[in-house]
Amino acid sequence: MNRRKLFILHLILSLIFTLGLPDVTNAQNNVIIIVMDGAGWIHTFGAGNEYIPHLYDDMRPLGTLYTNFRIDYNAGGQTLSNPGHATIATGTWQNILNNGTQRPTHPTIFEYYRSHFSATQNTCYVIAGKNKLNILTYSDYAGYGEPFGSSWLGDNLADDATLNNVVSIMSTIKPNLLIVNFADVDHAGDSGNLSLYTAAITNADNYIYQIWQIIQSGVYGYDINNTTLFITNDHGRNDTIMTEHGDGCEGCTHIMLLALGRNVVPQSINTTTYQRDIAPTVGDLLEFPTPFSQGQSLFEYSPPLPIELTLFTSRLLINSILLKWETKTEVNNYGFEIERKVGSGQSSVGNYEKIGFVNGNGNSNSPKSYSYEDNALTPGKYSYRLKQIDNDGQFEYSKTIEVDFNSPKLFELSQNYPNPFNPKTTIRFSIPEAGNVKISLYNPLGQEVSTILNEVRESGTHIVNFDASELNSGMYIYKLESGSFIQTRKMILLK
Repeated sequence: MNRRKLFILHLILSLIFTLGLPDVTNAQNNVIIIVMDGAGWIHTFGAGNEYIPHLYDDMRPLGTLYTNFRIDYNAGGQTLSNPGHATIATGTWQNILNNGTQRPTHPTIFEYYRSHFSATQNTCYVIAGKNKLNILTYSDYAGYGEPFGSSWLGDNLADDATLNNVVSIMSTIKPNLLIVNFADVDHAGDSGNLSLYTAAITNADNYIYQIWQIIQSGVYGYDINNTTLFITNDHGRNDTIMTEHGDGCEGCTHIMLLALGRNVVPQSINTTTYQRDIAPTVGDLLEFPTPFSQGQSLFEYSPPLPIELTLFTSRLLINSILLKWETKTEVNNYGFEIERKVGSGQSSVGNYEKIGFVNGNGNSNSPKSYSYEDNALTPGKYSYRLKQIDNDGQFEYSKTIEVDFNSPKLFELSQNYPNPFNPKTTIRFSIPEAGNVKISLYNPLGQEVSTILNEVRESGTHIVNFDASELNSGMYIYKLESGSFIQTRKMILLK
């Protein structure tokens, strides 16, 4: 599955000057897996837009459709709800009971994610319309299990109630990794009523489209640049008796997989791929290992799923910071804007500003290297990101790297310069941590005559310009206050 732009900027966050790699959690990247329970290929994409108008007409043109996505029954795949969902979650064929009494035998993607990133339970969620699927939250595998399990929200619910639960969790908890089960299709299929079955598919199609619209809008922090959406099935239905499934027939084993959002471009993949391939692909997307999964990541199929990241590093020079990055291949690449922010990239203080531009190589099938040197910096912490721009104006941001450029270890208020002055001077100060900074000016009687600065500043060294045109000549005292730190100095105005 290729990306929307076939441009691969494969970013490995590493600060060469530090003692080791930082703890990189993909807090801004997400994967949502939606399972339309019990709807096989023939009644979804195999029927065109007859039952799934939104998936087929509105979503398929924007995503990668796997037309030969299967459950390998001969290899141990089970065309039942719990084994199917457990296979999606673990990347291994699961032969467990279908009644909710047995947990997966191998670690789930939730356990991998939480153990790798030391993430909290609410970063991972299972939201389901079948209560028996609570077994997906964690496995029985030694060394993983409940301490690394996901949160759960589910019951035996109609799909509209499940949708409400999904929207509630996306808008409040905002998990990074989410499996959703819409159960009505399976219940309708088990009834043997074809009209009810296809109507349930159309209803699920509408609910899935509403989730996709949330992602497109970015309203809850999920958007097409940070979220990959998979729509699939746990199993299909028997070729001749629609109330049945669980065997190796074509209808039971041929299911759908549509992917949209981050790292996805419009295309159709006809290569045979399997249900157990989803879990290792999620690991690649969110950059965590899935050592016991037995599927093959969709990155490895031809044409491969591109990896977004390659290399983006920073190195301290004597008076500057050198940024370097590399690309594997480029298509339609106009170039890169380099953006910088004072302080941490996670801080709400300050904004990113464009500081430079480097031309891209247009179209290239070979690795390319780039660099940019940021000069004239004052000591402090800085965050950098790249804005890759296509020739058609579309763009995408890289991840952020943070650099500590000779950051001050102590509070300090320096002597203003020049001093004496008329009427303008500069005041330099250093703070080792972010916080509110107030610089006040007093006359010799101790009366405050001016507030030079009163705002939140990031850690680092800062310069403030002061114009004393409205003041009389004489000696003044300026005082810096930040947290519990207070320091004063004298300045002389000579007119």
